[in-house]
Amino acid sequence: MSSMKSMSSMIYNRAMKNKIYLSLIVVFAASCQHAPMPAGPNAMPAAAPTLNLRQILETHPAVDLLPELSARTPAQWAETRTGVALLKTAKRAAEVTAIPETTYTRYRMFKTVGERAPYDREHAEKRSLLRGEVLAAWLGNDDSRIDRINDLIWSICEETTWVGPAHEKSNPYIDLYAAETAADLAYALTLLGDRLPGEIRDRVRNEVNRRIFEPYLARGREFGWNSGRNNWTGVCAGAVGQAFLLLETDVARQAEALEIAVEQLGRFIDIAFEPDGGCLEGIGYWNYGLLHYVCLAEMLRLRTGGEIDLLANPKVKAIAGYPLAVVIARDTYASFSDAHEEASVRPFLAARLAERTGVTGLLALAGDEPGGRLAEALRNLCWWDGQRVEMPPIQDAFLPDSGVARLVDAAGAHTIVLAAKAGHNAESHNHNDVGSFIVAVDGIVYLCDPGSGLYNAAYFSPSRYDNVFANSYGHSVPRIGDKLQLTGKERCGVMKKTGEKSIAIDFEKAYGIPFLTQATRCLEIKNGEVILKDAFVFEGEPLEVEEAFMTWQEVETDGNTARVTTDQGALEIRAENGSFTSEKLDDACKANKKTGTLTRISLTCPPGENTTARFSISFRPKP
Repeated sequence: MSSMKSMSSMIYNRAMKNKIYLSLIVVFAASCQHAPMPAGPNAMPAAAPTLNLRQILETHPAVDLLPELSARTPAQWAETRTGVALLKTAKRAAEVTAIPETTYTRYRMFKTVGERAPYDREHAEKRSLLRGEVLAAWLGNDDSRIDRINDLIWSICEETTWVGPAHEKSNPYIDLYAAETAADLAYALTLLGDRLPGEIRDRVRNEVNRRIFEPYLARGREFGWNSGRNNWTGVCAGAVGQAFLLLETDVARQAEALEIAVEQLGRFIDIAFEPDGGCLEGIGYWNYGLLHYVCLAEMLRLRTGGEIDLLANPKVKAIAGYPLAVVIARDTYASFSDAHEEASVRPFLAARLAERTGVTGLLALAGDEPGGRLAEALRNLCWWDGQRVEMPPIQDAFLPDSGVARLVDAAGAHTIVLAAKAGHNAESHNHNDVGSFIVAVDGIVYLCDPGSGLYNAAYFSPSRYDNVFANSYGHSVPRIGDKLQLTGKERCGVMKKTGEKSIAIDFEKAYGIPFLTQATRCLEIKNGEVILKDAFVFEGEPLEVEEAFMTWQEVETDGNTARVTTDQGALEIRAENGSFTSEKLDDACKANKKTGTLTRISLTCPPGENTTARFSISFRPKP
């Protein structure tokens, strides 16, 4: 054991000397010194005691953690493009006079009827009002807002719990809502300082200590999100870490907490993202998971004089490239898993990741939202110039580890984009969607992946796959016999590139049918046409295959031809054999509170030992 301690200490010292990112070193040294893993599905080894983060913090004097803000006065920031946008949100906050009520009845609606929206809406609105009022007081030097800020802070501190109703636990717990609340309050105190009454500042520090700091120091490695498997780790560890840096005055406690956070964020980068940088949760959770990760990373780099630089992890460059691989048009993305079609990259993420990783194409994907959290609003203000860069032409992309591909045909009068995924059916925010694909023309999605269903208790329970937005009936994949795709990591597909503009997905394992020995989907795009060819091989009794195409647009069917229509034209799907039918999924869309209606276009192939279905898909503009 002593030799392992010596080895990990040597590696650590060398890493610090060369300013290598710390996160992987933490995990390595911890694994050396804590060989037997603690019990429990989410238990991870503790951070190595040789990694003396306290010594690093004491070596470097405390610094301004947002130094860019000091480059201008608040009044000067208020005149910038982003400052003007933030003050508009502050004006809206002033128009809402009542403080939202986060009541017991609303909180308990999740337990009684499975609804989280009634409480979540009020919870989020209260914090949005706080953000607006704080920014108005700071940017506008408006002390008339202070009383309202005090009331909002007091109301938040009076809440029985900061944990969302869908995440309630019996023990003291830190979830997304609680972690972000702590960060919001920490930024409010940092911006306004002694303009707030001493008893308000003391109340915030006491509540954050009781609800966040003490549970994190005592049980930070026991929370489920400690595993690093999805966006929760980035949000929770990142937000908690920021709160510790902004509020905690005890260097020993601060160092202990940051050591845990750095360890967790190392796992987040390693596990939540595929080796090729892909985020299987989709673009929305890419944004959300990295929001607090990047904020904390840059604060840590400043606080430690560059000795801890999480963004120096080489994998971050691959992660920064993910949005560029799944964008379909400006503000439109492949909506696999629980993603949404309409999205954009948070401006400060685009700006800082472009600067730190060299992936400058991100700048073209930045949205224009001034910021939903104080951490985000301040970084948008000082890291982003407020300008939207012109979109470059969309090009082919292939992420082999993620099982995601995008093929583009822009040679003709119209740009056709085909996006497809393989993957497996146990991804975070999973849908049973191996083989799903999307077709867009000139930025308009004609054949879709429907994206997320309604977030309620049922959607995050074993009955999730009763929902058409999560099961394979609601995706452009076959139904074989009467069988939909099954759930599980072994229910997977393998994607390979078969040509310059073609891919193949082997996805028979997704169905769990013993005598289905092969199911291969081939997709190709050329000369303004998408070709889809599915081949199935059965040993034993063959089953009929029902092919499916999903769309939010209007549909017409005529024998072996289906037309998906918009004001710009029609996407025509032509089958070699068979006749199309269409089904409007009205009830499912209403139950999931969708504003549009999803239509499922289908065509049934009769049983055969070797079944092949071929479709040509082309665009016909309106005259």
